[in-house]
Amino acid sequence: MRYSLVGITLAFATGTVFGSLLPPDLAPSVLYWPAVGIAVICVLLARVRRAFLVGLLVVIALLGGLRTQTFKLPMEGLYGRAIYLREVTGTVVSYPDLGDGYTAFILAPDHLPAKIRVTCFWNEENQERILYGDRLHLVGSVEAPERFDDFDYRAYLARQGVFATMAVGGKDQIEEIGTAGSRILRFGDNLRQKLLERLDQILPSVEAGLAHGLLFGERASLSDEVEEAFRRTGLMHLLAVSGLHLGIFLAVLWFALRFAGLRPVITYPLVGLAVLLVLWLVGPRVSLVRAALLFAFLGLGSVLADLGIILRRWVRSYQGLAAAALVILAIRPSALFDVGFQLSFGATAAIIASFDPFFGVGNWINELVKRAPLPAWCVRYPLGLLVVSAAAQAGTAPFIAYHFGTIHPLVLVANLLVIPLATVALWSGLFALLCSWAPLFTPVGILFGWMLKSLIWVVERLGGLPFAEFQVSSWMGIWIGGLVLHLFLLALYSRGALSWTWYSTSITSPSSLLGR
Repeated sequence: MRYSLVGITLAFATGTVFGSLLPPDLAPSVLYWPAVGIAVICVLLARVRRAFLVGLLVVIALLGGLRTQTFKLPMEGLYGRAIYLREVTGTVVSYPDLGDGYTAFILAPDHLPAKIRVTCFWNEENQERILYGDRLHLVGSVEAPERFDDFDYRAYLARQGVFATMAVGGKDQIEEIGTAGSRILRFGDNLRQKLLERLDQILPSVEAGLAHGLLFGERASLSDEVEEAFRRTGLMHLLAVSGLHLGIFLAVLWFALRFAGLRPVITYPLVGLAVLLVLWLVGPRVSLVRAALLFAFLGLGSVLADLGIILRRWVRSYQGLAAAALVILAIRPSALFDVGFQLSFGATAAIIASFDPFFGVGNWINELVKRAPLPAWCVRYPLGLLVVSAAAQAGTAPFIAYHFGTIHPLVLVANLLVIPLATVALWSGLFALLCSWAPLFTPVGILFGWMLKSLIWVVERLGGLPFAEFQVSSWMGIWIGGLVLHLFLLALYSRGALSWTWYSTSITSPSSLLGR
């Protein structure tokens, strides 16, 4: 039961893949009744031998396939209807992306089962604020999403339940007819847009676009040159609010609360409120939701351990990450096929594994810190950052190579240079947001702008190097993934966790072999 949630999540993900391959008109009973039958058989056989409970993983896989089947929408029929739509009435169900001269959002139509991605184009004098929960009647051109040679945009939107894109020419083609949905999210989106406007007032356009991405994961107003520099260096994760940003924010808050003498049973709920505040302002992005769920499961376990309800050794990062993945897949199974989901969980799993006490990386860093003639933080921070960067690269390189056909040899060096600078920029930006309507906002905003300009300069210099990025075949991603898996198993073997005998396929420890 040590890693039971990991097995359950892997089984559910396997069922999700299986369910995606089944025809959409398949009756749910084809999966439901076999799941019930196998569950009953496993429970009955478990009275004889508890090992038969492993068969419940098959049940979970079938349930994953069943959830995927029920999540599918009749997209092919909707694609044919898209070209005949001219007017649509519905509700805005996403935090809008605010670009230069346009606003993009997801609209849930009143009388259609799937959603539409709408882009409203503005002139400077007639731009209108659109918020989460707005009820709109739109007039414009609607079409089914395109399929490009290097990117299936239609499949990408279909996994989000979107069947069409709509272009709206201006304010005269939009009619507001009320509001709906969560008032809390609507208020959060309204506050977010006001904060973005304050940043635009104090920062030049290039730095403001980067501030939108760094603080809110909003890349719509990012300049093409800056985005290309981040892409070439493999640093796009800095422009998507994720566990890195949340970790930078929460680490300082955590240590401040602990320094004040608060116990974990009090500190975790306070930090949890801060996580909810970030989600409220930024919006439910997958990378941020994953990080928030991981913190929630680990935080809950730590509180229960602090209260003596459970053992502290039961609180494991692997279990928390698996639980976060299970929740996301249960809500939206198609997230498994999104590259953002794969990159987010691949990087986090690799980082957690690298700092597992079993591999001794933490002890290795401690030994180097003791031997170094420098202050401890001068050695510990760079080494920790190097390990985190290497682990994240190992966890994401297979997916980046497979989906985008690129590898970034300089990403380790780039992270060592850019992440400290991004950390300072992030905190100066957060402080500027806190002072948004105070006289201190102007000097803090100017300092924030300098940090952003320095960050852009460093990334552009790195991106300009000829060997910052290499184009590879998508099959290279599979090869890199196999290499990473091989190195992981080799590390397990070298630490005494695995050994394959000559006589069977069983996995035992080397000490048991020596005993034989």
